[in-house]
Amino acid sequence: MKLYAELADWWPLLSPPEDYAKEAETIAGLLAPSPGPEPPRLLDLGSGGGHLASHLKARFTMVLADLSPPMLDLSRRLNPDCRHVEGDMRALRLNETFDAVLIFDAVSHLDTMADLEAALATAHAHLRPGGVAIFCPDATTETFQPDVSTGGTDGVGRAMRYMEWTRLAADGSATETDFVYLLREGDGPTRFEGDHVRLGLFSRSQWGAAIARAGFETVDRQPVSDRDVFVARVAETPA
Repeated sequence: MKLYAELADWWPLLSPPEDYAKEAETIAGLLAPSPGPEPPRLLDLGSGGGHLASHLKARFTMVLADLSPPMLDLSRRLNPDCRHVEGDMRALRLNETFDAVLIFDAVSHLDTMADLEAALATAHAHLRPGGVAIFCPDATTETFQPDVSTGGTDGVGRAMRYMEWTRLAADGSATETDFVYLLREGDGPTRFEGDHVRLGLFSRSQWGAAIARAGFETVDRQPVSDRDVFVARVAETPA
């Protein structure tokens, strides 16, 4: 998407960090319901601009990984106290383990089962025995609803508005979203940009089976802000 590349600097106006506060509180409770004396170590795969991490970092020692250098640059400015790593969640191997792994809505960009299973394997590979992973797709087959939405905000010397149109892909195995961005710098003319993304759409049973194949011992489904969130745990004793 252009929004994760040449238009990345506009991301904070489309999805401001403050919009993530409520969801971050819920996610933090699922990741570490009973925080200990030391902050748990959390690997955030597909961390994007770091807006969710900006609320989580007070409770976790975080490593933020993303495939997009421009998005990582945004996150470094917002979260200079966090370690950042450029990498693909389907293949990343840091040769270290964490108490928890999070793949927030970036997991929806995996639109084939092979890609999803690769990312789940990455999460499993980075967890200590007894560790927990959370996966937060935008939708499952059971929760998906076609939608048209608008938004955007004003920033310092610039403003952005957008419209997005989301629908089921023709083959029924994914969703398709078209975006129109209206971008304005200062008192200059408004310019228009278009964008498109195809996102994976899997059923709850497909998610559960894929998580089990990745080696997790248990998986629970939690409703969070009208979406299905999957909480998976690694066995306390390695097999």
